[in-house]
Amino acid sequence: MMETSFEFTCNECGQIHRGLAAWHFEAPLQALAIPQADLEARIALTEDDCVIDEREFYLKGLLELPVHGVGDPFVLGIWLSVSAESYRRFASVFDDPRRSAGDRFFGWVCNEIPGYSGTMLLKANLHVREYPMRPWVELEPTPHPLSNDQREGLTIDRAIELTQLMLHPHGPPGDHRR
Repeated sequence: MMETSFEFTCNECGQIHRGLAAWHFEAPLQALAIPQADLEARIALTEDDCVIDEREFYLKGLLELPVHGVGDPFVLGIWLSVSAESYRRFASVFDDPRRSAGDRFFGWVCNEIPGYSGTMLLKANLHVREYPMRPWVELEPTPHPLSNDQREGLTIDRAIELTQLMLHPHGPPGDHRR
């Protein structure tokens, strides 16, 4: 089957959107629950890791959902809660330009992903890739719709629906960022 480029007219704004964007969550939900006045004292947050109160550890990875007939996946930058040991081991290899693919770390998803219910605390593995690529997230194979979509892929219509949810969130602002 020939791969096509991803392009659609948005039902929300009427504009033509081209390509599949990568969507990144700003932080794990646990960090977003901390009062603004306490953030600086309690959280160390970068684009790739987060430590809360020096006892909760989070790493960011890319959850890639294949899209049928499109060459690029739908990508979500999500956060996983990991053990202190996994966090230290990951930190020891992350910035190493000689890093190779292969290491993996167990974690729990720490974002509610629009278009899916109940994504908090899904089991997952964070897989290290060659430097400087961000690691990828593999969800545990379960009947959860997000896990199924990672294994089976998205239809183009579902990819459009998810893109519209990310571009035009309804209700209170979420923690996702483009």
